[in-house]
Amino acid sequence: MIEGSIVKEGSNTIILDSLPYVDSTHEDYEDYALALIEEEMKLLPTQLGDRVAPVRFRSVLMRQEYNSLIVENEFRARQALSFQPEKIARPGTDEEWIVGLKNIKSRHESERIRGMILEASKEEAVSIWKAYNTGLQCHKVFWESAFQKEKETVEEINYQRQQTQQHQLGPQLGSLEADYQQALYRRNQLAYAIEAQRRS
Repeated sequence: MIEGSIVKEGSNTIILDSLPYVDSTHEDYEDYALALIEEEMKLLPTQLGDRVAPVRFRSVLMRQEYNSLIVENEFRARQALSFQPEKIARPGTDEEWIVGLKNIKSRHESERIRGMILEASKEEAVSIWKAYNTGLQCHKVFWESAFQKEKETVEEINYQRQQTQQHQLGPQLGSLEADYQQALYRRNQLAYAIEAQRRS
């Protein structure tokens, strides 16, 4: 419920709305409302829906599984089954012998399947290892080829430097060596002449 007040300022009229508030309700109001809804639902006519189509199974195994779990249109939980072989220390009767033979056959079959799985896994591991070795061999060939190319490049550069030193710098070095020897000879002659003048 909202109440309002009117304030007049000169010729202007301003309407001020107060904050809304909620009336307190009875404690049993929710139960009363639910009871009214339930009575109204009872008065409505019941509408029958379409019948559910019969279940169709794709295989006999699915039908058997359905019949074992649904009994009289109710779900029945499956009983816990133990797949462990029955242990018989010393079979004495024919039934115990039959059970023992079945256990031996099942164990033999499980070991045979286990051997097949190990053989398959071994072949897979061998193929993976061969592929890994092939990859390593490819890497080895690649890097050996790259190293050989770099080695040839270095040797070519060294050969070119050697040829340059011999043909271009060799004569220059020979000329400089000759000039040095000649300058050294002149120096020695001047030194001898100066020494001879001092003695005379």
